[in-house]
Amino acid sequence: MNKEKQIELLQHLIQIPTVDDHEKQVVDYIVKLFAPYKDQDAVRITRVPYKGDRESVVVSIGPENSDFKLGFSGHMDVVNLGDPDAWKDDPFSGKLYDNNTKMYGRGTTDMKSGLAGMVGTMLTLLEEKVPLKGELRLLATVGEETGMWGSEELTKQGYVDDLDVLVIGEDTTDLNVVYASNGDIDYTITSYGKVAISSSPGINALDHMLDFIHMANQKLRTQPKIHETLGPLVHNVTMISGGDQVNSIPGKITARGNVRINPLYTVEEVQEMVESIVSELNSWPDYKFELQYDYLGGAVDGDLQGEYVTTAKQMLGDILGHPVKIVGEPGATDASNFVKSPSAPTMLVVGPGNDSVHQIDEYVDIDEYLAAAEFYKRFAKKYLS
Repeated sequence: MNKEKQIELLQHLIQIPTVDDHEKQVVDYIVKLFAPYKDQDAVRITRVPYKGDRESVVVSIGPENSDFKLGFSGHMDVVNLGDPDAWKDDPFSGKLYDNNTKMYGRGTTDMKSGLAGMVGTMLTLLEEKVPLKGELRLLATVGEETGMWGSEELTKQGYVDDLDVLVIGEDTTDLNVVYASNGDIDYTITSYGKVAISSSPGINALDHMLDFIHMANQKLRTQPKIHETLGPLVHNVTMISGGDQVNSIPGKITARGNVRINPLYTVEEVQEMVESIVSELNSWPDYKFELQYDYLGGAVDGDLQGEYVTTAKQMLGDILGHPVKIVGEPGATDASNFVKSPSAPTMLVVGPGNDSVHQIDEYVDIDEYLAAAEFYKRFAKKYLS
């Protein structure tokens, strides 16, 4: 696949609006791209419905019963636009700007450029009839931005279990190689009190919620295990709601919190910390809390000196003409679900991106996008051909 076709592929993906929905339309387009090769039994495609117009897809090329299996992964959904009128152009146009050096549009960085580079690699291997000694498997997922439903389902169905290595095309600054990433716990906690006029005592559910937030911050932010690149546990309560009016004691307050889990802790260990706080508060007079988990995703650790990580670093340095770094990723990706596989592969994250992610006028540098596509191709050829 030449550069023009690789750019055109990304434009077509951007032109399919998948704001928290409609990934099935991307799947339809991807399946169409591979259609010319299906009659040769060179391609195996499995569509995995989620609901409505949402669907993940697994595309495999190369021998199915091989000793080595390489995975590529990317999500097809994008975040909301914010204020649509604030964009300099149609956010789903895929237009090129600045002398064709940048492509603007929602999803260019997060992360249709990584996905397009991986799809382009697979099509190139088929076009060039490269003999493969191992299998290359693409996992294109739904709902990464809102619940990681696609990666959860593909993991449950076993599509990760037999992979040796999995490269996730999520955006990484300057095409650095991410070898470790934080896990993620999202939770909802509700404090119950007793409604009363504000001039009488009542039972103030908001006061009690503030006690929980203080105790949770104090406990979770002071845990002693500090990861070499990702640092300590990170805890924040990010949403709070409740109360009826200014002169009434609130009888119910709900808050949502988030814990970023470094690889030195398990999800279960952090759950135990949160639950111990709730248990203690519920033992106090007039305190009543209910806790539920909205998402549980594990951290991913790796080896700074591991073969696949160091190979990726060297390849990217050769392609870009300057060194890249091996780093940790404080955010969570679909890897937080893939790591739940009973035989999780070595995982690394490499993808084109910049600080316009999730912002108005999101864009990707064309040269960086093409460099990422070249990396995916070289990495696949090294281990599969």
